[in-house]
Amino acid sequence: MLFIFSTVEISAQENPPIPIEVEVRTSRNLNFGSFTAGNSGGNVTVSFDDQRTVDGDIFELNFGQPVSAALFDVYANPGTIIQIEDMGSYPLINQDTGLEIRLLINSFSTGQRTFVTQAPNSQTPNEVFVGGTLQIPSDNSGNLPGNYLGTFTLNFIHQ
Repeated sequence: MLFIFSTVEISAQENPPIPIEVEVRTSRNLNFGSFTAGNSGGNVTVSFDDQRTVDGDIFELNFGQPVSAALFDVYANPGTIIQIEDMGSYPLINQDTGLEIRLLINSFSTGQRTFVTQAPNSQTPNEVFVGGTLQIPSDNSGNLPGNYLGTFTLNFIHQ
């Protein structure tokens, strides 16, 4: 009787994952341009593709700063899944009167808040254009005109 017994053990370790590093740089600020509001208020919207629309008692003015969506350059490895998270509406304050209007971030060039990076490498930016809506309140006090300043925060979360 001949018995042949053999054991083969193969061990392998998968390659460690590519480190996921995401860097986001602001390249252009969101700007609603110039407009005037009547007593009833309304909304001014700038889409991700720089198109401004108004509703309610708002009238567009075609002078001053140009209308523009915000532009964020996202640097990440190709194929990285990114989710954009914002914190709701943001206050913008009139620098002369202290009156507050609200900003909603609601327009993304990615089509939705989750996207996969497409740039060929981590040194080439993935451009994300972001637009929003200003909610202009009704006002009969004359405190509405002026320059408004504020900030909004977006979190770019990688998965």
